[in-house]
Amino acid sequence: MIALHILAALFFLGLVLKETQAWGYKNGILHNSIWLEQAAGVYHRESRKGRYQLTYKEAKAVCKFEGGTLATYDQLEAARQIGFHVCSAGWFDKGRVGYPIVKSGANCGFGRIGIVDYGYRLNKSERWDVYCYNPNSKECGGVHTDQQKILQSPGYPDEYPDEQICYWHIRLRYGQKIRLRFLDFDIEDDTDCLSDFLEIYDSYDDISGFAGRFCGDELPEDFISTGNVMTLKFLTDSSVSAGGFQLEYIAVDPDQFSTNNTST
Repeated sequence: MIALHILAALFFLGLVLKETQAWGYKNGILHNSIWLEQAAGVYHRESRKGRYQLTYKEAKAVCKFEGGTLATYDQLEAARQIGFHVCSAGWFDKGRVGYPIVKSGANCGFGRIGIVDYGYRLNKSERWDVYCYNPNSKECGGVHTDQQKILQSPGYPDEYPDEQICYWHIRLRYGQKIRLRFLDFDIEDDTDCLSDFLEIYDSYDDISGFAGRFCGDELPEDFISTGNVMTLKFLTDSSVSAGGFQLEYIAVDPDQFSTNNTST
């Protein structure tokens, strides 16, 4: 039994080292939040309205909707120890608020590392983000800051599951724009795209900046944002699925955008 535990630990360490080599550290922090979520089962969520908008009751509902629960202190600390680092205070188990710090900064951590713990909050109507736990967390969504990346529906290239809701928030450097290019597209078709659909928002949420809703199997045209943020929302109902989608986003610098406009 001891030998099995040692082998499991070595295997996990090998995965960590492999990911470290593949993604590397920046300022002492492992930058691959999606992998960390899958490895630790802990993930951070904001309200769809933006940062620090969730009461304790709403925070629990967010985790439950995605099949998870509020993360415990120990789960959050286990995630932090393998590199989970988020400078946003959020609810976790039993009404506590805090956030995990791998490396402190001027505006993050108050000069210390660990779980920055605000303690148990007596006022459950306070508004924060949330830290959820789900060892089988979904394959979709998250915040993306890479200059270029391919995003796809959960399960792609196989059919996507029923009852999904995924939010991809793309956030690039100030002054840049985002170009979306669809590579494959097959979402259940109906007249008004009410069953399953992908929506594009030219903003950092799905409240403003609505740019289009898409379903069917025709590739949507390329889309260029007006600013440096964009949100993609993918929603499916409880019946009928399809092949899903794959798309690529690319950062467009201001000078490159001007050149492209001139050439066209």
